[in-house]
Amino acid sequence: MGSDRTDIVNQWGGKLSFFFAYTHFSHDLTTGLLAALLPFIVQDLKLNYLQAGFLVSAFSLMAGFAQLLGGWLSDRIKRKNSLALGLGGVGISAVAVGFAGSYVAMLVVLIAMGIFAGFYHPSAVSTLTGDFEERRRGKVIALHNVGGSLGFGIGPLFGAIIASKLNWHFSFVFLGIPALIAAVLVFSRLKLPSSSVVAGGVHAAVGERKRRGTIWQVFRSVLAIVAISVAMQLITGPVMSFMSLFLANVRHLTDAAASMWVTVVRMGGLAGGLVGGWLTDRWGRRNTILLTLIAFGPVTYALAKLPFGVALACALILFGWLMTMREATMQTLLMDAAPAHLRATIFGIYFGFGQQGTSVIQPLAGQLMDSMGIVGVYNTIAYASIGLSCLAGVLALHRSKATRA
Repeated sequence: MGSDRTDIVNQWGGKLSFFFAYTHFSHDLTTGLLAALLPFIVQDLKLNYLQAGFLVSAFSLMAGFAQLLGGWLSDRIKRKNSLALGLGGVGISAVAVGFAGSYVAMLVVLIAMGIFAGFYHPSAVSTLTGDFEERRRGKVIALHNVGGSLGFGIGPLFGAIIASKLNWHFSFVFLGIPALIAAVLVFSRLKLPSSSVVAGGVHAAVGERKRRGTIWQVFRSVLAIVAISVAMQLITGPVMSFMSLFLANVRHLTDAAASMWVTVVRMGGLAGGLVGGWLTDRWGRRNTILLTLIAFGPVTYALAKLPFGVALACALILFGWLMTMREATMQTLLMDAAPAHLRATIFGIYFGFGQQGTSVIQPLAGQLMDSMGIVGVYNTIAYASIGLSCLAGVLALHRSKATRA
């Protein structure tokens, strides 16, 4: 029995993978907190939808630019230092948000948090993919993303409870502590395998021959899927960012209940991430991501249209499921295509582009909500996501015909 349990743990990456799941948990515990606490913040600071969108955008815009820098730097320095910088900076920034007493102060601190956040993901994912062979890579990345989903899920839950009992400021202060602990552990205790310390083209991933290539060659090989996936991420991003406001203002939940339902969505991602990682290692990266993209549109449409009840609850859970399933598979697909010396850079570009696009979409969505209403914006997103799912279906049919030929 003990041997079987050890084998299962090893299949998912062993102690190193589980430790990185914790670091991801501590990082996303605070970076996912803002969207859930928007009803409290908007009421306290007397903000409109546009200002709320700029708060979200302040973080995501800088995180997007910082992903590019963090990815480039992580391919050239010790990944351990990049990891510690990202975690420590996010933790300190979260505590600082708790002491921000005005809208402008929050904007400044969230910009700083975005800069530090850009250093974590490229270094973490490239480290993990550099130390595991392809047959386990999907599960390892999925487990890492499960840590993030737990952080995104538990953060809004605990944050809403703390905000209801004390104040939303305390939510950021208390939930920023785990990231500070993770930074200390990474810097003082983490020992990375030699293949993961510095990429730089020196070490090859386990079980792989050294490969060379350019950034364009990597993206060109998966361009169609990446384009649809990023477009889906950008279009449906406001659904997640404004979900607590949508549930409170349109579905008439209390502010606390609306924030806690954000936790439900994130918890749906736990199952989606694990299933996505397992499925992509068994069924293939492209097959899994296309299936996810085809399902995304109908689920988003249901989320926007259904009244609150069992059906909407299922749609919320599936939405969280598909978000993490898509992300785990896309990360694995890109890391398989990238040579070892470019992995952090490739992921920094991919994640940075998504973050920067999201930072533009959020205030635009907020402005549209102020003019045409949040229901109108959600309906527009629903129809657009259906269109992208149709494109994914066409791509899947083309791929199927090419395979048979």
